[in-house]
Amino acid sequence: MARKKKGKKQSEPEVDVKQMFNNVKVLIETERAKEAIAYIYLIYTTVVKQKFDKPRLAHQTIREYAITCVNELGQKPESVYPLVSAVENIIYGGKEPNPKEINETIELFSVIYKDITGKTFSYSV
Repeated sequence: MARKKKGKKQSEPEVDVKQMFNNVKVLIETERAKEAIAYIYLIYTTVVKQKFDKPRLAHQTIREYAITCVNELGQKPESVYPLVSAVENIIYGGKEPNPKEINETIELFSVIYKDITGKTFSYSV
């Protein structure tokens, strides 16, 4: 009987967050800051889907998905909820975000990214 080789466990492919943040930069440069903030949230959901195989369902709101991530995936509410609040305030608010708000949102993402992957990420506009 043939034996299975015991090798290294295949690691999951990583999300290219730096490349995705280049898209954020392009959105900001083309004066589409709200879309940039929405894209940061999309990056977050992509990382969660990749790490936990838990995609955001079509019927879920941003907040409902955050609650799912906290309750089912054990993410820290003190990391998730500030990002979600910032994204909601900017997307549904009546004004365009300024560079300070964009950088604060990126910082909030960075905290969650470190919680999920154990890796640091920094980026600013």
